[in-house]
Amino acid sequence: MTPKPRIKAGDAVRDIRSGMTDSRLMEKYGLSAKGLQSLFLKLLEAKAITDAEMNQRRAIYHDTTVIQQIDAGDIVKDIRWGMTDSELMKKYDLSSEGLRLVLQTLTDTQVIAVEELYATYPSAHDTVFVENMREFPRRHLAMAVDIYEWKHAEIKGILSTVTEKEIAITGMAARIGETKTFVMPTGDFIEADPVLLEARCQWVEKDKNSGEWIAGFEITKISSKCLDDLRRLIQSLPFFG
Repeated sequence: MTPKPRIKAGDAVRDIRSGMTDSRLMEKYGLSAKGLQSLFLKLLEAKAITDAEMNQRRAIYHDTTVIQQIDAGDIVKDIRWGMTDSELMKKYDLSSEGLRLVLQTLTDTQVIAVEELYATYPSAHDTVFVENMREFPRRHLAMAVDIYEWKHAEIKGILSTVTEKEIAITGMAARIGETKTFVMPTGDFIEADPVLLEARCQWVEKDKNSGEWIAGFEITKISSKCLDDLRRLIQSLPFFG
């Protein structure tokens, strides 16, 4: 299996803001059109780039007009010859999103079979690992929320930020790579049982103001019910900014 690309968030954001085209970004980071869309989505979710910046990028391309002018026979022939995503985008003046729409249309209308498309097409990266996301500002909770280790309630910390995918905890010792099971009481905020989740430590740093250690965790295991309760909890919590 081809390993997924690992991309430094800061580098990607600088390249995007410099005006680098979709095809050039794909060449630099070894991405397919689908992989580039995954990168954009992760950066948007982290608020590393804005919706306005993405809309400005889309305005540069004229995908709708171009797609209408593409001869299906020509692009299918190019695909069968083994053209890469970036080569197709350059030839047909498409964005990564535009190419994705073209490929979807070709398979939906059975101009080319899905099996043939991916048998002849270069292996595509559906997702990417975006590194150093913590260099971008995080939205911190505006009030203290307790969290503690399951089976070790005496090991407590304060939740400093939380999303559906990650948490950051102040005042709890942790090592990068370590996996912990946490309990997050919810009674003060919503009617629900405590949220139980498993998370892996991704980073540890010292708070510049308080001097306390903060550890960031990626949520790796959570039940459907607890995830629903976590979403409701997040909606009920106040954040700075």
